[in-house]
Amino acid sequence: MSQSDNSPVNTTMNAASKTVTPNSDALLNVNMTNVTPLTPTNYIMWSRQVHALIDGYGLASYLDGSKSFPADTVTIDGTSSPNPAYVNCVRQDKLLYNALLGVISVSIQPILSRAHTTAEIWATLASTYAKPSRGHIRQIKLQLKNWKKDTKTIDAYLQGLTTRFDELALLGKSLDHEDQVELILEGLPDEHKTIIDQVEGRDTPPTLTELHEKLINHESKLLATQPLLSTPISANVALPQRTNKNPRSQNRFTQRNNNWTPSSRQPNEFRAPRPYLGRCQICGTQGHSAKRCSQLTLFQQQQPRANFTTTNPWLLDSAATHHIFSYLANLSLHQP
Repeated sequence: MSQSDNSPVNTTMNAASKTVTPNSDALLNVNMTNVTPLTPTNYIMWSRQVHALIDGYGLASYLDGSKSFPADTVTIDGTSSPNPAYVNCVRQDKLLYNALLGVISVSIQPILSRAHTTAEIWATLASTYAKPSRGHIRQIKLQLKNWKKDTKTIDAYLQGLTTRFDELALLGKSLDHEDQVELILEGLPDEHKTIIDQVEGRDTPPTLTELHEKLINHESKLLATQPLLSTPISANVALPQRTNKNPRSQNRFTQRNNNWTPSSRQPNEFRAPRPYLGRCQICGTQGHSAKRCSQLTLFQQQQPRANFTTTNPWLLDSAATHHIFSYLANLSLHQP
């Protein structure tokens, strides 16, 4: 579908009806979803992309202001009425106005608050980002001088330079091709010295595309010769650890591990029982318990039905001890 920029109103003058037939051209809603939004640094490529798209729809006259709008009213037999052709042009301009705002970043939109038509938006952006002022030109040249490759890739490095070359060309201060090549070589590090020597040794400088290709190939060689970082391989296997939710048992376990010392005793070595260091409750002799006392054995022989229980394997309870003492006392009285 297309639309003519200068489309007059098709009027049919009839003495009987005196009707006006409006232009039947349809409105075009330009799809700009694939356009990169405008930022303070990409005006040149953005303007080219938008202009090419709108020009493809045959509506470029709305951008540069060359579109002539018809009168807003028509008068027939002294009666004024809205001009359908004017209404159609206004509606088409509003559609382009909305499409342009959709591809302009929010940080730039405030400077367009006084622009009410598509042509006013286009002129405001051009005067802001493409105005050939002395300060603007000096700023771009200073950026070119300080632009170095450093840790950038070749693509990012050349893109930053060519963008500023285009900005100077848009401002009417384009650089010669030899100056552009010289600026590119000045920002390269020493690792690209071979390419620098090749270019400077030629009688005619290469094109930017050819120089870009040489730098890309050299960058690939440099990346291929860099040593690969080796990752050490560990033989330890990480196993999940059990967690004890009881803090008391965990503290005992920690304390036991802190106090542990390796033993020098062999696994099969015989371990003698520890000697009893207490004193016998029956005879008072140190070195054996009451249960191993000979007096107790004698008492059990005299009293076979006596049964004494104890909770301690080495000690007798108080009742058993009192009974034994009474028996031994009586026994000693009856002995000659």
